[in-house]
Amino acid sequence: VQGGKRSGQIESLISKGQAPEWLDGKVSECSLMDDATAQTTPYELTNAMMDFAVQHGSTVLKGKVEGIKMTEKEGVVNGVIVDGKVIEADCVVIAMGPWSCMAEDWFVNFKVPMEGVRSTSIVFKSEEAIDPYALFCGEDENGCHLEVYPRASNEVYMCGIGGSKYLNNEMLKKVTPGEITADPSRVAAATRSFSAMSSLGIKKNQQPDIAQACMRPCPPDAKPYLGAIPGTSNAYMAAGHNCWGILWAPVTGKCMTELILDGASKCVDLSAFDPARFTKEVSAKKGRGRQQVETPVGEQW
Repeated sequence: VQGGKRSGQIESLISKGQAPEWLDGKVSECSLMDDATAQTTPYELTNAMMDFAVQHGSTVLKGKVEGIKMTEKEGVVNGVIVDGKVIEADCVVIAMGPWSCMAEDWFVNFKVPMEGVRSTSIVFKSEEAIDPYALFCGEDENGCHLEVYPRASNEVYMCGIGGSKYLNNEMLKKVTPGEITADPSRVAAATRSFSAMSSLGIKKNQQPDIAQACMRPCPPDAKPYLGAIPGTSNAYMAAGHNCWGILWAPVTGKCMTELILDGASKCVDLSAFDPARFTKEVSAKKGRGRQQVETPVGEQW
């Protein structure tokens, strides 16, 4: 979808069922990518999976992870420090999104380069059901390249708002998830962009029902960290999925389960996602220090 002076092509697409009726504003170009794509709502999916796990014996404990506890035997983790208390463990998986980079302070000779991308998103709620057409929009005069996702809950979720901020490892370690909030200027920009293309859920001077932000976890090579943490026998990492975390979450859980229980992943070849790929081996003469790997970091989409 491209904004601009309204084209007669749009009405034709709407009449053929190839564009939503609510695309009733300033749209110059539009084309149907495919008609066989499904979407899921992240909140619903994660809560459904967590509820299922709890029903089958798991326990959910919320708190601040501050480190890990090792046994006297090198390479064996036997606990996680949460809010100052040690929770005993016979296996640990670091899956803390962008904050997984904190693990490089907990394990010897382990580098986890990570770029956190703070991105704003908004949600408008509708009183009526919404035709389920997702929009992928071109760059516009407000600096947005909107992605618009109507949901079965009669909500319209929007990202691609632009103006993202980038945090390196040291910056990530100093910020908490609670401090990741929406950029008001980008909320206003996205509202202008969408209201120009559609009247759906948008009234004069209406503000989004939800304005929020996420911190996307982006390794330098755009590949997640999936596998064993070097120098350990029972510690693993599953992080760095960028904006694809929800999409990749089920297969990530499956391959990590196979790795932990069976010793190897059968469903996915994990060699390209080795958490140790940015870690330089330090020779015995240099002791147990850490060494940074110089790797260029480009734009993460």
